[in-house]
Amino acid sequence: MILKIVSFLILAPLAVLLVVFCVANREAITVSFDPIGTLPQFAFQAPLFVLLVSSLIVGLLLGGFGTWMTQGHYRAKAANRRREIENLRHEVDLSNERLRRLREERERDLAAQGPALPAPANTARALASPSVAA
Repeated sequence: MILKIVSFLILAPLAVLLVVFCVANREAITVSFDPIGTLPQFAFQAPLFVLLVSSLIVGLLLGGFGTWMTQGHYRAKAANRRREIENLRHEVDLSNERLRRLREERERDLAAQGPALPAPANTARALASPSVAA
């Protein structure tokens, strides 16, 4: 919430300044891409605010594209890790299925052998502590 308030306090005055600048600079100026000034076909006229806003938009687009290009290796790493995670999940699912089948086979084999003698519940504890005869 504080971030929204701070961004509003910064962006609102900037928006007002941009609107005031656009209204104050409506007259057309000549822009030339010829440094010597001998070729008039490389010149055009446009309002200053249009040039400023369009250069700002082009700069934002170029900066975003440049950032996107430089972060490509991070996206590739993330994609590889996602693929690896999916492969590992698939292997876990296969292992769980294999374990389930082995348990079912074991239960079937134990059921086919017949009832076995029940083992004492606390065999390890009984072996570890000597019994005292009374």
